[in-house]
Amino acid sequence: MPDQQQPKAKGVVDIVFLMDATGSMAPCIDALKRNVELFIDSLTISSGNNVSPVRDWRAKVVGYRDFEDSDAEPFVDSSFVREPAALKAQLAALVAKGGGDEPESLLDAIYRVSMVGQTEKGATADDPSKWRYRSAAARVVIVFTDAPFKEKLALPEAKGGGLNDVINAVTSNRIILSVFAPDLECFNKLAEIDRAEYMPVPLNGKTAQDALKEFTADQANFKETLKQLAASVSKSAETPAL
Repeated sequence: MPDQQQPKAKGVVDIVFLMDATGSMAPCIDALKRNVELFIDSLTISSGNNVSPVRDWRAKVVGYRDFEDSDAEPFVDSSFVREPAALKAQLAALVAKGGGDEPESLLDAIYRVSMVGQTEKGATADDPSKWRYRSAAARVVIVFTDAPFKEKLALPEAKGGGLNDVINAVTSNRIILSVFAPDLECFNKLAEIDRAEYMPVPLNGKTAQDALKEFTADQANFKETLKQLAASVSKSAETPAL
């Protein structure tokens, strides 16, 4: 039976927390460590806002730095997990270091997580290194960064591509992109991708790094942001695109 004739899974989602892991991101990573359980609770418990809670989730943390320069570990991958404690452990293991030479390699990181492949159709077990089959679960990538991105990809498999290649990878693999970052023009380009969402942090005369640091230091602000992200993910999980 063709995919489009199969019933869509509802309330099922795979989530990647795609974290800029350069040095200036330490406060944001620490804030997420403190509040990731709030995100999961908001995701899985009905809040009475007419959005059904997610009944089946997997998530993982992926860190990225600079793919071109001297960063020793430009891409830090993890496996999909189902327990908040395991997700929190992945965050705890992610060390903010390097960077300082904007822009960073966000497009490379998005491209790589989009292209990891999917579990075979009808498989009896999930592969923790891959997305679930495309009609079995929605796929959400949540980006946290405080720096603009390089327009050209450095990954060998991307063959020197750019933003259009990333857009194609995201759309062809049914990725729903959610970006939490300072209010910079470059992120509006990602917001134009189908079903993408951009939650800009106002600069208010500050540098992008200082604006994000100040925002995430405000517990009330950051908690509300995570609740909004969870509501958005829950809605995405209701009707995953085939």
